[in-house]
Amino acid sequence: MVLVGNLKDLRLANIIQINCIERNVAKVTVSSHNRQGYLYFADGQIVHAELSPYIGEKAVREMLSLADGKFKVEAGVQAPTLTIKRPWNSIVLDSLREIDEKNQQSTSIPKQVIALLSEYKGVKNIGVLDFSGKLIEGKLSEELNTHSLSFVWYKIKKILTLFYTENFRYAYLRNHWSYLFIIEFQASVIIIETDLSIFVNDFVRYVSRILKGIS
Repeated sequence: MVLVGNLKDLRLANIIQINCIERNVAKVTVSSHNRQGYLYFADGQIVHAELSPYIGEKAVREMLSLADGKFKVEAGVQAPTLTIKRPWNSIVLDSLREIDEKNQQSTSIPKQVIALLSEYKGVKNIGVLDFSGKLIEGKLSEELNTHSLSFVWYKIKKILTLFYTENFRYAYLRNHWSYLFIIEFQASVIIIETDLSIFVNDFVRYVSRILKGIS
């Protein structure tokens, strides 16, 4: 029996899950943008994968990253060799995690945008954090705890929804000598330290305009 379809209608991760749970002996062919890959199943596991120039787990990961394409499932086709020994669910979960991390990195703030924001009079430091609090771009004052800032932002989003609009999410804190702006953008949190000379509303509009230009 042969089953054909589109990856937009049935994700490859679901195809893998179905074949492994049902313990099928099968071959899945994936075609996308002149690339063609193969997955083989037996005994409830992925036993072999190919997507040039990769074989094994790396080939599975590359195929899972394909956003669109076609698939064909052929029942009863044996694998030509054994290149995968890890459980299928571990491979899929690890692959999806790595793909997600790669996508987050690809949406990081361009350095020229940080430079543009830094030109605003009164801005002292700009740092870009991932949601775990890791500094991935720019710099911040040494006394700032980035993990705490990410947690504060999470709580603000949960509790004080009036701090941000639907399309531009931000909050700001003030101490005796500076403002600290916390801005969510794509897969990151931007922290901007300024002195007290700026006008908050004007600055927020400026940052919003810059970031919307690269959304």
